[in-house]
Amino acid sequence: MIFFYIVILVASIPVIRFLLAPESSNKIFVFSFSFMVLGLSLFAFISKFSFIGSVQEYLIADEIKEAIYDNRIVEPRYLNKFTKLIPENDKITWLEDSIIFAVENNSLMTAEQLVEFGEPIFTEAGLQLQFYSLFSILRDKKFPAYRNSKIITAIDIPTECIFNSLSLLALINNGPAVPIGKKTSEDPNLRSISISNIDALIPGFDLASALINDEKILIKAALKCDNNLSYSSTFLPQNTKKNTLILSGKINEKDWSVNPQ
Repeated sequence: MIFFYIVILVASIPVIRFLLAPESSNKIFVFSFSFMVLGLSLFAFISKFSFIGSVQEYLIADEIKEAIYDNRIVEPRYLNKFTKLIPENDKITWLEDSIIFAVENNSLMTAEQLVEFGEPIFTEAGLQLQFYSLFSILRDKKFPAYRNSKIITAIDIPTECIFNSLSLLALINNGPAVPIGKKTSEDPNLRSISISNIDALIPGFDLASALINDEKILIKAALKCDNNLSYSSTFLPQNTKKNTLILSGKINEKDWSVNPQ
């Protein structure tokens, strides 16, 4: 905004010099014409009825970029302008690019503000999964160690079972029914199976988020056999002593329950 005023001021200097020169003629005409041109320019570029929106968008983008470079919050008035002036079809792209740019520049304060600001915009557009992906990018930048979190489960297959497949669900204990991870294997030589963040059904709603929030994890295992048998088992994995971000557990043969036929 200040830059535009400076341009107007500089552009006015030749006109002012002409009007102040004693030998100049037609001063009234020059003054009226210049006043009209400069007034229309101000109206077109910075009034609330602006019909040259690109400058308004430039000012918003410039403020967001400066906030990212300084790792500070974007002034609320610019976010209000964003809501009013940026076309609905462009808001998602603007927010995606800005959040990713902020994360890449380690501007976590700006990124967190933009993620919080953008959540209702993504939700209204029906793009929750897209939003969760951005959230997980920010979270992994803020808590990088949690990117490597996983649950390792050792398996003993019942002797009566002719192995077909094994499925593991990781859930928040006493939490939502949506799993934070799912893994399936058809390997008959399987002796252990692991669940990590990449096994999440919803990006960002995963093992890392559960551990960051100090949630208890519940594992539900389902074993399918070719001889018309199926088994199930549940357990709470525990932190390993060497690494609190790696959970482990074991399903012994006696831990399986035969499902009713």
